Amino acid sequence: MFESNQRTYLTLSSSGDQVQLEAADQSWQLSLSGEGRHRTLTGWEGPIPNPDLVYPLLDRLFAGLELDSLALTVGIAELCSLTHPAWEVGDDGTHRIDRVGFYQIREAWLAPALWPVMPEIPEQTGEVVHPRRPRLPDTTLYRRYHPGLDKVLELRPATVEADGERFHRWQNLPRVARFWEYPFSRERLDAMLEERRAAANSFPLILEADGDPVGYFETYYVPEDRLGPYCEAGPFDQGLHMLVGEDRYCGNGQAPIWLNTLSHYLFLTDPRTTTLYGEPDAANAALFRQLRHVTWHTRYEFDFPHKRAALVATERDEFFRNTRL
Repeated sequence: MFESNQRTYLTLSSSGDQVQLEAADQSWQLSLSGEGRHRTLTGWEGPIPNPDLVYPLLDRLFAGLELDSLALTVGIAELCSLTHPAWEVGDDGTHRIDRVGFYQIREAWLAPALWPVMPEIPEQTGEVVHPRRPRLPDTTLYRRYHPGLDKVLELRPATVEADGERFHRWQNLPRVARFWEYPFSRERLDAMLEERRAAANSFPLILEADGDPVGYFETYYVPEDRLGPYCEAGPFDQGLHMLVGEDRYCGNGQAPIWLNTLSHYLFLTDPRTTTLYGEPDAANAALFRQLRHVTWHTRYEFDFPHKRAALVATERDEFFRNTRL
C-alpha cells in the first residue's frame, strides 16, 4: 500500500454514478449507488488491482467524491482482498468503512518500518517518567498522493548531508528568523541539526512534494519536552514545529495542506496519540490566520522563558472527522 501512493486520476460522470480511475498505466470503470457522501461501489470493470494499489484507489474515491463512508459489495471486496479489521462486514458480505477509520489505516501511508507499535516501557528524562520512544529509520516515512496539488507528498528524516545547505538558508530567511531565532552560521546549524537527530525526543523531518523539499518540521513527544509543564498532555501526545522554507510553498492556501499532512503522519505513527500540540509565538498572526482552515485551535497563551506563546492543539477525533485530506 505504502509503496504505491502515486498519481491517481478520477473522472466522474455527469450522472454521478460512474467513475473512471487511472493509475500506473491502468484504468478502471466503477459504478456507484447511493447519494451524497455515503456511496456503495457496485460495479468494477478493469484489471484486478495490485494489492498495494487498492488503498490509493480508494483514497482517491474518498477525496475526489468527498465521501464520509464507502461500501463495497462482496464481490468487489473479494477482488480487492480487503482484510483490514477497520472494515465492517455485513451479513451479506458487504464491506463498509467510514472516512474516520479509513484514514487511520497506518499501513496505507506509513513505511513498513513504522508499523510496529513500541511497547509501553517506562523510562525517565529528568524528573519526568514517560514511555520509551521509538527511533526513526533514515528512509521515507510517509507517502501520499495529494489530488488537490497533483503531487506526491513524502516525509523523511532531515540530515546534514542532504539538507545542511537548505536548513542554513531557510533559517536565515528574515520571515523565518523572526520566529525561529536561529540566523546562525552553517557550521553552527549543522551542529544543531546533528544534536536534534541524536536527541531521544527530537525528530527533525523534511517534507517533500514530488521530491522537492517544502520545509523543515520538528516533532517531539510532549510530556518530556519543555512544553510538558504548560499543558496536560497524555503520555503519547506529540507536538511539532513548522518551517515552510521555499517561498513557492508559502501562500495560496498551501499552509493547511502542510499542517494537515504532518498531523496525519503524527496521528498514524502511534494510535495512542490523542492530541497534537504546538507552541507558536503569540505574535505570529499569519500562522493563526491559517489555523482558521484546519482543526487546530488556540487554547490559551502562556509565558515561556524566551517568548509569549500560544498553546495550539488538535484532537484525534476532531481531526479525522473534520479534515479533508
